[in-house]
Parts: sequence; structure tokens; C-alpha cells
Amino acid sequence: MLLASCASFGPYHGNTAEQPFNSVRGPKDRRYKLAFIEFGDQGSALDNSQIKAALEVIHQAERPVLFVYIHGWQNNANSGDVCHFEHFLDTVSSFPETPGRNVNVIGVYIAWRGRDLTFPGLNLLTFYSRKAVAATVASQVSCLATLNELALAAEDPSKKFHRCILIGHSFGGLLLGNTISHSILDASGAGTRNANPWDMAVTFNSADSSISTRQLLKQLDYLYRYDPARHAYVSRSPGEGEATAVPENRPFIVFLQSENDSATGKFFPIGTEFYNIMGLRFHWQKVPVPGHHGEKVSEREFYTHTPGNNPYLVNYRVVALGDASPPPGLKATQNRAIEANLLQNHPDYSFYTSEHNDGHEDRFCKNGNYNPDEARPPTGRELWRRWQFVYTGNARVPCWIVRVPKEIIWEHGGLWSDNSVAMLAALVRIEFPLTAGGNVAPPPLLRAPNVPDLQQ
Repeated sequence: MLLASCASFGPYHGNTAEQPFNSVRGPKDRRYKLAFIEFGDQGSALDNSQIKAALEVIHQAERPVLFVYIHGWQNNANSGDVCHFEHFLDTVSSFPETPGRNVNVIGVYIAWRGRDLTFPGLNLLTFYSRKAVAATVASQVSCLATLNELALAAEDPSKKFHRCILIGHSFGGLLLGNTISHSILDASGAGTRNANPWDMAVTFNSADSSISTRQLLKQLDYLYRYDPARHAYVSRSPGEGEATAVPENRPFIVFLQSENDSATGKFFPIGTEFYNIMGLRFHWQKVPVPGHHGEKVSEREFYTHTPGNNPYLVNYRVVALGDASPPPGLKATQNRAIEANLLQNHPDYSFYTSEHNDGHEDRFCKNGNYNPDEARPPTGRELWRRWQFVYTGNARVPCWIVRVPKEIIWEHGGLWSDNSVAMLAALVRIEFPLTAGGNVAPPPLLRAPNVPDLQQ
């Protein structure tokens, strides 16, 4: 049986008072569950019972598909962003393939105090303080330990099927990226990569400087080179075998950046430049650009630009392939591109969208609340298009930094749009392709490559 209810677990602290709330939401015939885990400004989990409750629902699931989401600025555990995440979970759980495979859709909403002041206008002054808090939460032990614990619970050997996908948005992308970047290259003493129990990590419109991202790409470029014949990132150290090769379709983390995101594209550079002036920061070292054969530029370029808005780091783009017709045999009635993208492999990294990017999904969030009982008819105005992830330059490493057209992700908060979710479905299928029998084969465990000989 599928999980039968939509539920939230544990205290719901939100922005101020620590008050419990009704743990059950929606009707009992829903196929997803939602749990909350909250972190304080110093990076500590606020209530261990929340972690325990989330782990319990994962342990009870036979075939968990776990989405762990970290929100961004101006949000917390009781903001409207919860409604959008819940609508996403409901959408995934309602698709024909989900009941057919008997998977248990579970969401964990990682909350922190991204919204400090609520007075209009003054809340914009919290940019620096909330950015600093996101960085603090990422730098402490609790958040990474919690992500590991959730992922390990989902991927218990007793599970008949499992997936764990991490998602971060805005300052939540900062938090996610900084939390897991230090673990991506970690390995056990035997050389087996053991620090990434999750299957996939994606950030949307990360509101972080690209300092740490440049360092991550530089280290990956030091360890790996791209082999076009094998479509894989292989070790630069001679004599390494297949166990150290990373398939091209399995990047460690994907940064998705909307091309018309004014928050990170325009205001972030202005804000960081102002911070530099106020902090009397005028001296910058020159650092190597990953994949640019020794070229060095001022580190200021990385401090004042987010990863997806840094021309020195962007290595993929989503390009339009033109209008398309829907594939035959689709059973879904809304946002059918999700089903189209999940039912087939994408060896050329192309995918579908099927809707106008007009904020259709916002209609299901009224006053910040989500009603899973509400009828959600199709838009009646489908617009089928095909797109493709294309490598465009810079370091070709197992970390994708992707520019995405506004028709898919509109502005800074468009991560939950119909087309953005359809693209995420395509990324899931790209990273986890179907076998000839229609099943998803578990990816092999990777060994960390040896350090290349610096004299080579």
C-alpha cells in the first residue's frame, strides 16, 4: 500500500512562538507525507523530535522517493513556500507512474529563519544578516549530519526501491551547496566514495557568491578530465580503472540559474559591492579559473557573482530545439511533460515542457495554504516544446552550472513552475536512466581517484 496521508510532524516553530500545530493536513487518501526539520541561527536543530519523526516515516516506507528541500530568503517553516513544496509533492505522487510503481513520496522541508523582519520594506534590509545565517547553518555539523541521516534512512538495504533528491533555492541553495561541497570529494581510507548517500543534488537560483563553487570546480578539474569516447569524467591519475570514472549524466551537483533572475543577476552584485565598500575591502588576489589553462582573474569576480551568473564558471545552457508534439500514450491530465520526461531516457539530454510559464501553479496556494482536495483541471492551453542541456565551455567536470531560459524558470522564485518541475523530472531521468526492461538500475559505488602526479 502507498502512504495514505499528507502529514506534518513535530513542533512548528515558524518565525516566533514555538507552538505545536495540527499534524495532519489534507484527506487521508493522499500518497505523500511531509515533515519539517527546523534549524536555528547558529546551525543547531531546534527539536530532535522533528528529526525522529521524519526518520520514522522514511523507515516505514518500503519504496521511498525522498525530496529534501531547503528554502531561501524571506521564508521559514510557516511561509507560502511550504504550500508550493506541498503542491510539488502532490503533483509527483499523483502522476500515473507513481501509483503504478508503488513508490512512497516523502518530503522533508528544511526550515531556518530566512524571514526575520515582517514590516514591508524593512524586511529587505535583512539580506546580509540572513545570508550570514545561511552560511552559518551550512558551516556547522548539524545540517550535514541531518541530510546524511535522512538519505541513509531512505537508502536502507531493506528498501525495495529508493531515491533521495536534495533541492535548495536562493539562500537555501547557498546552504545546500556549502553544506555538501565539503563532502563531495571525501572518501574512506579504502578509497571508496562514501560521503554522498543522497542520489542527486540540485540548486535553483543559488544566492551564494561563487567563491566556494570556483574552488569545487577547480578541485574537480584537478582530479578529473572529460573522456568523450566514454562520456565520462575519468581520473587524471594514470592507471585508474572504471571504478573511479563518473558518468557524464551523474554530476555531483547541478546549479540551475534562470536567465532573467534579477535578484541574483542584478541586485546580488550591487549588494556585495556595497558590502565591500562599507567593509573597506579593496584588495583581491588573483586565482586560477577552472579549465582555463592557468588563466587567473581577481577573486572579486567570484565574490560579487553567484555561480549561475558567473561567465567564468557556467558550463551548460538549456537551448531551445523548437515546438514539439506530445509523445503518445500519456495518461496524465496536467503538466503532462513531467510524465513524458520520466517515461523515456534522454541520451542527448533533450527534454519536454508542455505549458505556458504563466504562474499557473500559484492558483493552488491560497493565503499560503494548500488544499490537496481542490480540483486541478488541465490548463487547456498546452504549449509543447523541446529543450536540450548543452555543454558550452569552461571546466567540463562532474558539476553542472546551467543557464535556464525564462520560459522554464521565471525570475528568482520560479522553481516550482510547471515547466521547471518538468525539467527537474528530466534531470532525474537523465541521472537515473531506465534499463531495457523499464526498470531503474542502481548506480555503482564510485572510488575516489588518486591524486594526480603534480610533475606530470
